[in-house]
Amino acid sequence: MLNNKKKLQEYFKLAAYEIFKIIYGKVKGKTSHLDNDEINLHEVKIDNSNYAVYVCNNCSFYTDRIHDTALINNNKIVDGPSFQLRNNINVDCLKNFIMENGTPRFKKKLKGKILSLLTGGGGNTNYWHWLFDVLPRLKIYKDANLNLEEIDYYLFPSLKTNFQNETLNMLDIDKRKRLSSKNYRHLSADSIIATSHPYTLLNDPEVDSLNIPIWLSNFLKNSFLKKSLNISNIKNFNKKIYINRKDGTSLRYIINENEVLSYLDKEGFSSLTLSDYSFSDQVAMFYNAEQIIGLHGAGFANIVFSKPDTKVIEIRSDTAGDVIKNLAINNKLNYQDISCVPRTINYNNQLGDIEVDLEEFKKRLSFK
Repeated sequence: MLNNKKKLQEYFKLAAYEIFKIIYGKVKGKTSHLDNDEINLHEVKIDNSNYAVYVCNNCSFYTDRIHDTALINNNKIVDGPSFQLRNNINVDCLKNFIMENGTPRFKKKLKGKILSLLTGGGGNTNYWHWLFDVLPRLKIYKDANLNLEEIDYYLFPSLKTNFQNETLNMLDIDKRKRLSSKNYRHLSADSIIATSHPYTLLNDPEVDSLNIPIWLSNFLKNSFLKKSLNISNIKNFNKKIYINRKDGTSLRYIINENEVLSYLDKEGFSSLTLSDYSFSDQVAMFYNAEQIIGLHGAGFANIVFSKPDTKVIEIRSDTAGDVIKNLAINNKLNYQDISCVPRTINYNNQLGDIEVDLEEFKKRLSFK
């Protein structure tokens, strides 16, 4: 019965795809700024990194909100600002979802200029991707000598979480100009603008994630640190903090976390669930902290707000990669890790449950 239901759902989905192809036409071939006067490229260099800002006139836009986003001009996909992620690699635009399936959503027509800040699906609700993949596109746009005052709408992956709306408030992005891709998966406008990714410069996820340009950290500090400290009182927070994952998914846990917490409590640490705090509070607590410990996760994005020489200890699976390590080192923090063999591997090499060797943990940590 369940299989029949799935087959029926798949049939109706494919039928819907064909109906929308009749409405909006099939997307055939690709175009770019090299052969199309309605697509303009603005190049910008930030520090030693090169970026592109694409201004696409008389275009439409479609996203599946996970792996693919497409700009379309005269039923051709626009090469450059469109992205189609396969195993975190941006492949040829002719492999984009729309090439085979069309644009199966009713199109919403808007007037004016739209700046897209979309990234992969991680930007929908993930704290790390919001800070490093989404918001820095504002600086890329501004550094191309383009005027944010001329933007009529900003298209974001999501506007669901408190931290998304709080950061946008602090950036003075008018609420009336904010669009969520959840409600605007298919749209058109006079101009749609998109930038290249802030740090996937080589299109190699293993290399790019380990070499996040320092300007992203500086952008976040300059945008949020002073404002957050004016809002939140750092005296409310312990200088020794442990970041727990009570708000995380079931895909990454410390099996013996209670034992770890018992030891850290004796050493004067506070165990914090970051989602219980506002964005400005998180900035303030990381700025105030002298020692930060936690399991590998998005919450470590906040170390960009920490003072130089702050001690950062990442508990991690030995398969998790060095993105947090490199971010800490680039921000002149005192980093070390507690690397553990995962008991389980879930979904990808960053996820899975680990057990901390408590005696080794005690030996490794010098809190005095």
